[in-house]
Amino acid sequence: MIQYSVDFAALTEEIKKRGYERVLLQLPEGLTVQATEFAEQLSEFEVYISSTPTYGACDIEVYPDMLTVHIGHSPIPNIKYPDNIIFVEAFSDASFTAVAELFASFHDCENVGIVASVQHIKKIQNVKKILESHGKKVMIGRGDSRITYPGQVLGCNFSAAREVADEVDCFAFLGTGVFHALGVRVSTGKSTFILDPYSGTITDVESDTDRFVRQRFGAIVKAQEADTFGIIVGAKIGQRRRALARAMKNMIEDAGKKAYLIYSDITSPERFYYAVDVFVNTSCPRIAYDDYLRFPKPVLTPIELQIALKYKLWENFRFDEIVEVD
Repeated sequence: MIQYSVDFAALTEEIKKRGYERVLLQLPEGLTVQATEFAEQLSEFEVYISSTPTYGACDIEVYPDMLTVHIGHSPIPNIKYPDNIIFVEAFSDASFTAVAELFASFHDCENVGIVASVQHIKKIQNVKKILESHGKKVMIGRGDSRITYPGQVLGCNFSAAREVADEVDCFAFLGTGVFHALGVRVSTGKSTFILDPYSGTITDVESDTDRFVRQRFGAIVKAQEADTFGIIVGAKIGQRRRALARAMKNMIEDAGKKAYLIYSDITSPERFYYAVDVFVNTSCPRIAYDDYLRFPKPVLTPIELQIALKYKLWENFRFDEIVEVD
């Protein structure tokens, strides 16, 4: 049973309106277990289920002879997409009422910022009302040009949180998993709690933050002795920061070291055995954070490279975020 709200009738009409008979169904990892059920809902078309993983609206798969139906993410406003793709937002029906009441009753931060992953974005206003009914002051940031909804955070963009960070005591992240909440915590410096509607639990990401920062500082220390750098440049439409990669290359060379640009569509760590001492990732930030143990060499983000080369101080450490692509 599909656990997300998707208007398949409207989607079917839109596919017909566009004149396509062949459809590529692209789903994030969390929804692939239901891929066949989604395909059944579109059975009047020739449906192909993509086996290529997708990690967001930055990571699309399109072909000239079919229409891509990308389910689960909202389009990123400042990206110009090809015409043969439809984004279908899949909103969770999970209720946050119980966990929001629990948070309001037992946590003492009075000024709360609410953020959410896109699946739970429509629950923000309900949680806001609950917290306000307990006397909390609630702030919801609009975010920059990469953000579709107020309060939305991506794995590579926490501008909606940073925008209100100075006005809140803590953040409540509506969703599951640690990564997005960890990004909010590191980007804002404010205590961040995960409100999980499925388990009904509240998790403080402070201990995860400490481990994360120690791991990142370890990579920076290793890179300080490096002589050659491989700069990963994302080929995907929403991850391509070539101007940034060129700036990193110039910075490395100005420091008397060697740098090589590596263009990558699918960055599989097992394939990165180039003769370099360190990789610098300008593609999806999660490559450096989630996959670092799978790489044969340390992987830095752009800000971490600047710290390693002493262009910036350790105090300047922050989460890597994508604002614009080229």
